[in-house]
Amino acid sequence: MATHRTEPEFTTVASQAAPVRRKSHAGLLVLVFVLGVVLAGAIAYELSQRKSQEQALVAATDTAFTSVPEVQVARVRAASSDATVEIPGQTMALVETPIYARVDGYIKQRTVEIGDRVKKGQLLMELDTPDLDQQIVQARATLAQSQAALAQLQASLQSAQSKLKLSSVTSERYHTLAVQGVMSKQDDDTARAAMESGQANVNAAEESVRAQQATIASNDANLNRLLEQKKFARMEAPFDGVVTYRNLQFSDVGTLVSSGSASSNQEILRVSQLQPLRIVVNVPQSYAPEIRVNQTAELALDEFPGRTFTARVMSTTDSVDPATRTMLTILVLDNAGGELLPGMYTKVRFRLPHSVNVLRLPAEALLFRTEGPVAAVVGVDHKVHLHKLTLGRDYGPEVEVTSGLADGDMVVLNPTDAIHEDALVAPKQASGK
Repeated sequence: MATHRTEPEFTTVASQAAPVRRKSHAGLLVLVFVLGVVLAGAIAYELSQRKSQEQALVAATDTAFTSVPEVQVARVRAASSDATVEIPGQTMALVETPIYARVDGYIKQRTVEIGDRVKKGQLLMELDTPDLDQQIVQARATLAQSQAALAQLQASLQSAQSKLKLSSVTSERYHTLAVQGVMSKQDDDTARAAMESGQANVNAAEESVRAQQATIASNDANLNRLLEQKKFARMEAPFDGVVTYRNLQFSDVGTLVSSGSASSNQEILRVSQLQPLRIVVNVPQSYAPEIRVNQTAELALDEFPGRTFTARVMSTTDSVDPATRTMLTILVLDNAGGELLPGMYTKVRFRLPHSVNVLRLPAEALLFRTEGPVAAVVGVDHKVHLHKLTLGRDYGPEVEVTSGLADGDMVVLNPTDAIHEDALVAPKQASGK
């Protein structure tokens, strides 16, 4: 029995010790494996983080590089020394006269219509003036009355002169007799007094005659004035020209018209002289010093494509209007063919040398800000600098710049709101600029 018990105990102990050792080695292996996996994962995670940071840094660098906008640029150029300047103008009649009624009356006849060519002194319209006619009759009667009164005064003057002659002879006789002692001193004095009174009467009569003569002259002048007014009942052409206007409401036969040219009175007709023709141009200040009398210019009109008309500077104001900074210039054009009409729009082309620093800027480079027109100039450091400009004439694709830029400046074309002072840009020369 002792032997039977010992074997199981040995077997049991041995069987229990062997599994414990195998479990201990397996756990260690598992622990080592887990630690290796964790370490490998940590290394992999660290490498992936570094790679992500490098990629982010590269992306940020690329973004920073690509954030500099690329802009189209062109260079400012100087205008040629002998350039053609095109300025808008307007044709006008050389002489244009509105015709108003000079006297009150009714239109008796009208002999012209719009577009009729008339000669100087030709009858345009005649008025019936009954009131004026009666004033002329009255003036003539007044003149005749004053002339009759003058005849009476002249007769009175002759009578006074005769009385003075008699009193003078009597005074001389009385004085001689008084000296001889035949007549008394009193008689001599009385005769002398009568002579002096007669002289005074003659002087008064002469003054009355002169006054009446002045009255006659006044009445005669009044009559002549009315007769001159009567002449204005015939409205005649002041010069050779064309009837370019007729008041359709106040120019028909039988219409009552009032004299004068006040705002309440109506213009009846208008006569214009179309040969030669005037052209009115407002020349900008930058070109005003170059305009001279007798200088030639070419006119171009859309109604005559491919044709130009030669005009000559007739006069200038020799001053610049401070409101518009332009100088009014009048040109004259031979319009013998009558092709051009007053009031037409025309383009006047002057060929002028530039005596001032004038540059040409592409129109698409203009920026309009609250402070005025500016241009975005790109410097050698590729930074933008905004320059305030003073503009001249607008030529469409290009604009004149009289100050604010220098020849050769590189300007941004079609600038956007992203273009501001000191902005960094990548300039690219525009083709053909």
